[in-house]
Amino acid sequence: MVKLRQVERALLSMLIVLAGLAALYGLYRLVFLGPAFSLEKIVVDGNWKYLSAQEVADISGVQSGQNLFWLSVGEVYDRLHESPWVKEAAVRRRLPDTLYIYVEEYRPVAIVSSDGFYYVDANATVVKKVEANDDKDMPLISGIPVEGGRLGEEGDLRIREMLAVIDAFERSNFGRRHGLAEVHFDELNGYSVFTRREPMQVLIGQSDFAGRMRKIDRMETAIAARQGRIQYMLTDEDGRIIVKYRPA
Repeated sequence: MVKLRQVERALLSMLIVLAGLAALYGLYRLVFLGPAFSLEKIVVDGNWKYLSAQEVADISGVQSGQNLFWLSVGEVYDRLHESPWVKEAAVRRRLPDTLYIYVEEYRPVAIVSSDGFYYVDANATVVKKVEANDDKDMPLISGIPVEGGRLGEEGDLRIREMLAVIDAFERSNFGRRHGLAEVHFDELNGYSVFTRREPMQVLIGQSDFAGRMRKIDRMETAIAARQGRIQYMLTDEDGRIIVKYRPA
């Protein structure tokens, strides 16, 4: 009688285990093999200028119908960062049928001329090489070596200072009137600006960029009072500005 009860308990335990395994297998098929969690929607979020939502979805490499649990969000993240425009990205599953992708772009503010032409952003990051159909309507930076899309330590410092020159120039009344075409650096004279309208060279020097642009703004009326087109201006002389006019 005792042995019979032991056998009954063993059979009951086995049935419970088998039922649990069957339930787990059913859940496995539901989650990983069934259509319940198939990808139906890719939601792409972000504020873009150079990429579109469709381009981001294409870069992700994700296809409709994929099972969300088999899909590796890490691999999608890595594929997104293969685009030179992608600065930051986030990838999330949203059950039962949606993949959410957020992308933040690099935003170039200037083009560096070196062994080629490269976009740089406001943090002096070299974004990518400029291609034939890319936007080129931004200031040019020259005199800084870029080798294979990389800046050295000194190059990084120079780019940051040149971005400060651009900022100071574009904030000034003189800069807004004349526009900025190029910022150039050389070891002897420091930083120079070449204007877009009424082309001229403005030597800014090595420091106090905002102060020197304020000095130009204060003296611009006197500078403009003389007839003739300006060839260059030297602003790195203490307390004065030297202006060279083109021959009549």
